[in-house]
Amino acid sequence: GVPLTPGTEPISSASEVRAFVRERGLPVAIKAVAGGGGRGLRVVRDEGEIEQALETARREGHLYFGNPDVYLEKYLDDPKHVEIQVVGTCTGEVLALGERDCSVQRRHQKLIEEAPGPTVTPEIRGRMEESAVALARSVGYKGAGTVEFLLARDGSHYFLEMNTRIQVEHPVTEMVRDCDLVVMQILVAAGERVEPAGGIRGHAIECRINAEDARAGFRPAAARIARLHEPSGPGVRVDSGVREGYTIASEYDSLMAKLVVWGRDREQARRRILRALAEYRVEGVPTTIPAARWVLERPEFVSGECGTAFLERALPELLEALPEQELPEPEQEMSSEPRRVAVEVNGRLYRVAVFGLQGNPTVRASRSKPRIAARASTGHGADPTLRSPIQGNVLRVVVAEGDAVRKGDLVCVVEAMKMENEILAHRDGTVTKVHVTAGGSVSAGAPIVDVVSQ
Repeated sequence: GVPLTPGTEPISSASEVRAFVRERGLPVAIKAVAGGGGRGLRVVRDEGEIEQALETARREGHLYFGNPDVYLEKYLDDPKHVEIQVVGTCTGEVLALGERDCSVQRRHQKLIEEAPGPTVTPEIRGRMEESAVALARSVGYKGAGTVEFLLARDGSHYFLEMNTRIQVEHPVTEMVRDCDLVVMQILVAAGERVEPAGGIRGHAIECRINAEDARAGFRPAAARIARLHEPSGPGVRVDSGVREGYTIASEYDSLMAKLVVWGRDREQARRRILRALAEYRVEGVPTTIPAARWVLERPEFVSGECGTAFLERALPELLEALPEQELPEPEQEMSSEPRRVAVEVNGRLYRVAVFGLQGNPTVRASRSKPRIAARASTGHGADPTLRSPIQGNVLRVVVAEGDAVRKGDLVCVVEAMKMENEILAHRDGTVTKVHVTAGGSVSAGAPIVDVVSQ
């Protein structure tokens, strides 16, 4: 069977949420029936959040999936997010190809994935594969798919969802099982025989390279890539969808590329992906590269203990550690002075002297104290006009002319690149003009509201 966390059928009112909380306690998750990828999912940790969370989950479900229905589920604090790759064949057999640990997330969306799971024992793997196969067989599933679970710290696992498609992180399975999941899926569709993949070999890690500003709560950024250099070398794979000069569109997901590495063991893979990330150059667009490098060096990641709440809890430390912005590199000139760079040899990093080009190969940036805020806001305290930091669609406006606001109060919600971004007041005062309306659009830098000091 497939173990499930306590939950409900679709619900329609806040009173039903309260009744579930009285029975099961907090925290509780409100989830879109047709949701996935963290969209249409809101976690309630205080009863005062119920109405807002219910409204947001229903709105996202309708916006992204055309279905506003939601249900409730008991929320597990800081579990592991572990998924099993399956392939349903034409003969009715379901192949299980092991697990991927996808616990490093922001906004319930994955940033770093690896295989095999660092805390998954052969016994746990066997039980999870058995559950995944049973689920796929029960619906006569054919083709590649992923059965996702929450893995509690006591080793128990609970069904989360099934993605009936190839996942973004499928390369980490391919690299440790010596298989091609896309080919396997095509063979199944063609009615041909699919051979089982080999056993687990080594370790693979993937970092999603997203166009996001981690210092602003991983806010998506639609901008032009001024310069792009992708890493290479032994055991390094880059699946990219962008090029130099490409403009990131605000209408789509912020994912730009996937950086995947393989190593003989987890530590070699970790060192190898750090080397590759140090080589990865993207200018003109903020990316998740600095955040990924920070996570990969953390003792929680080194030990394999990161749960789904790790990044959220560590966000203040991450914000303090990140550069304020990625600055374009000046033109390089020839120099006779040596500089030291990181070089990987057989999975180990070494510092070596290099003659010829001057300039720092790593990202240079200001180290001034960052704005510690997970929500987007822009504007100067002396300027009455609050301007949008992003281009997107205005989902909700919560202030009106004449309202008194304080700095940090919610003004409106702007959807961009499949994420909801809360725009906050930049100063104390009275709203004298609202420039946007719900259902309309706003450009980056366009006025949202005017706030005059009292």
